[in-house]
Order: sequence, then structure tokens, then C-alpha cells
Amino acid sequence: MTKTLTLSLILSGMLSLALTGCSQANNEQHQVQEKQKAGDSQVTNEQKQAWQEVTVKYYDFEGGFYGLTTKAGDKLLPMNLAKQYQLPGTVLKVKGQFIKDMMTIQQWGQPFKIATVELIKLGTAEKSNKGAEY
Repeated sequence: MTKTLTLSLILSGMLSLALTGCSQANNEQHQVQEKQKAGDSQVTNEQKQAWQEVTVKYYDFEGGFYGLTTKAGDKLLPMNLAKQYQLPGTVLKVKGQFIKDMMTIQQWGQPFKIATVELIKLGTAEKSNKGAEY
């Protein structure tokens, strides 16, 4: 009799834990669906940036790309850097937003959408590699 009672208590406890876990998972899934219904894009509104001074640099790997480095050493991967600023050594003041949940082939820096840009100093075009000289 006590074995049956103990077994019943254990089973009811396990069932209670299982239902609680399912309830929490459903609640989290519901919150995600609500965000998607509201038209929530990948760009986060909470992470709006203040003005940051950055330097443009060209990286010749993973197909080549332009990256922005802040004075603090943070790496920003701009998704919409205007062609006129794509010169190594260009110094800009930028304001924008980080893009969450986005993977890139560069695997360098945090994807960043520039909202506003101010030119401080324009860089110069690098000489192209002409190969080995003999």
C-alpha cells in the first residue's frame, strides 16, 4: 500500500514538472510569434547607438570587405556603407543600430546598419597589388 502511494506521488510530481516545462515553452514560443506578428525586424530598436567615431579599413579575406573600427576597438561590420566612404583610412562619425540574429560570411565584427554618417576625413585608395616584382 505504501509502495503504491509513493509511486503515485512520484508519478504525479513528474507529470506536474512535465506540464510546467511545456507551459513555459509554449509561453516563450507565443512571445516570439507576437514579435513576428508585430513586424519586428532583425534590427533592434533598443540598441540604438550614440555617435561613434570610426575608421574604415579594407580586409582582404572572405571575399574582401570594409569594416569599421571604433576608438574603443569595437568592430562594426557595416551593411550599408556608402561607396564614397569605402576608402581605407576614412574617418567617420556614425550613428546606427546593431543587427541581431544575422550571420555573415565575414565572421568579423557585429553587423551594423548605419542610419546617419558624418565625414571627418576621407581616406585614400590603396595601390592595387601588381604581383611580384623582379
